[in-house]
Amino acid sequence: MHQPTILVVEDDPDILEVTELALKSRGFQTLGASAGADAVDICRTRQGQIDAIVADLSIPGDQSRFTDTVAAEYPNIKIVYATGIPRHIALSTGMVQANAPYLQKPVDADLLASVLRGQLLGTG
Repeated sequence: MHQPTILVVEDDPDILEVTELALKSRGFQTLGASAGADAVDICRTRQGQIDAIVADLSIPGDQSRFTDTVAAEYPNIKIVYATGIPRHIALSTGMVQANAPYLQKPVDADLLASVLRGQLLGTG
């Protein structure tokens, strides 16, 4: 059975570790990145191997919004936002599209896993 591979992009090392462990315990393979440029590099070196990204919106120095780059280059990779930025602010500033899967931190691990599964199955 295929274990989906999730790239977790989070600049806080503790949150990155906890998120990866939570997803692994729920049947996902994980990779981690602490910067947007690193996430893009991982997507490029592992083409076709990453099923989804869990992305924080407040990555320091990420002026180009790495998720825009990933979405343009790899449209099959699903992106789920897990961030401390309130949704209405992210929407009003154009950081995310209205239909983007969006979870406010702190994120419940079961809810995150459920949203990821829905996105991967095309039901989310």
